[in-house]
Amino acid sequence: MNPVYFAAMRYTTAVTLVLAAACALPPPPPPTAEFLVSAGDQTFWIRSDESGLRIRGSPLILARTGGRYYEVYVGVIDRAFPRALFSGERVFRRDLATGDSAVIYDDTVVVQMAADYRRRHPRAPMLGPDDDPDDNIEVSAVGETDILNVLGPYVAIEHRVAVEHGVEHSADDTTRAVIDLRSGKPVELDLVLRDTTVREAAGEGGVSNRRWRHDGYDIVSRYDSAQKANALAMRDRRGREWKLGTVSSSYVQIFWLDKPSVDARTRHALSRAFNDATTYGERIQQASRKKPEAKSFSRRAVGYQT
Repeated sequence: MNPVYFAAMRYTTAVTLVLAAACALPPPPPPTAEFLVSAGDQTFWIRSDESGLRIRGSPLILARTGGRYYEVYVGVIDRAFPRALFSGERVFRRDLATGDSAVIYDDTVVVQMAADYRRRHPRAPMLGPDDDPDDNIEVSAVGETDILNVLGPYVAIEHRVAVEHGVEHSADDTTRAVIDLRSGKPVELDLVLRDTTVREAAGEGGVSNRRWRHDGYDIVSRYDSAQKANALAMRDRRGREWKLGTVSSSYVQIFWLDKPSVDARTRHALSRAFNDATTYGERIQQASRKKPEAKSFSRRAVGYQT
């Protein structure tokens, strides 16, 4: 091979690569958007514009119905006597705009047992938080309530109760129910599946992917079997995508804060709820990514959550 030609060829290739790199354009900014992602016991506030994506997470279980936002949370019931202990958990809804709270699921087993004991032992004093019970406990009942998921105005819960009489373990019971947070009454699953507000918040799709359509952009979710989580992304009308992150919950809802824009009172209430959630023992996480990389996918790549 002619050494002069070989050197010239290498020079030409290097120049071509330099020119190609110089002509490469930076990735486009994401669409201007603002929305909430509710996923299990976490809610994420996402904003995007020409400067990039801003994502703020909070340990907040959020629901929306009738144009109002609610926090769903568990509160503890303690009824302690010298020889009887009763502890349960209620589920509350809190209107973020007014701050008013209401019980939507009561730990009726524990509450009723405590009331019955009080009637049978009217002279038994209630113990304070710093008082110790006797060593010989006659009866104890412990109830625990978990919020499994929230879809539209419906809250799925699991309640467990364990009752002991003396040293004997008397009974265990587990109950699951779907509660309408508007009325605090249980509803059948078929009603939930037919409710159009649920389909709007939960998006459209199948078992492996889901999509939420919006004005100018969509949110898509795909199940990542390797991470056992749902990967969320924002997609514009040209099919370009910007990664938002992954969530472990299978129950994802999107609440739009733009188009139409939420009013100042609602925005302030949401911001205050995000800040207040830091007192729950969880740390608010904030992330900012400047002009993240955009990727194009084929038209077959539609989004989903499981």
